[in-house]
Amino acid sequence: MTVESRRSKMVTFRVSVDEYHSLSAACVTRRVRSISELARAAVQQWIKESSPSNPLDTELQHVEKRIQVLAQELERLRYLLQLQKSVSADKPTAQ
Repeated sequence: MTVESRRSKMVTFRVSVDEYHSLSAACVTRRVRSISELARAAVQQWIKESSPSNPLDTELQHVEKRIQVLAQELERLRYLLQLQKSVSADKPTAQ
């Protein structure tokens, strides 16, 4: 850690006993050394996700969303096709 990035400021907040136990358990689950480290990482992630991103990131998020929508539509069409095949197979043939 460089001198410029050395942690020299403190942020404090209070939690309930239940919240403290949940945070401690989260540290163990995520293999984080301390609640401070867990809180720091969570806040940094929140800032990163909520801050204005560069245009390329915004465009990439838009493309990812479109891919999700298209995947859902393909799944819906696959289901309808299977349903149609099932109904067709159950119909008696005309003679």
